[in-house]
Amino acid sequence: MKAIFSLSVVCSTLALCHGYCFQRLNELEFKDGRFVVPVACTDIHDGTKHPFGSVWNTADCMICKCSADRMSCCSRYGGTAKVEGCKRVLDPETCTFKFYKIDDPSVPCL
Repeated sequence: MKAIFSLSVVCSTLALCHGYCFQRLNELEFKDGRFVVPVACTDIHDGTKHPFGSVWNTADCMICKCSADRMSCCSRYGGTAKVEGCKRVLDPETCTFKFYKIDDPSVPCL
């Protein structure tokens, strides 16, 4: 019973720390009047093509993996979600949250 409880706690912690993920199945493309099997994944964030087996970071702070049947993406950010009296802003350079005073957004929260 202790092992099941411990496993539940670990799984919950990992889920909360990692953020969120999604998967998108590769679909047949219709070109020149016929269906064509895709040879790459199309990044839904910017439309770029990525070959099967590749891994890349998106401009939206996601890490994506391309396989023959799907594209899987997970958020790269996590950590503190709320600081009292502060507004969080996602820094696209570092993929981390920065916090600023609600009443003066130019002042970072410490």
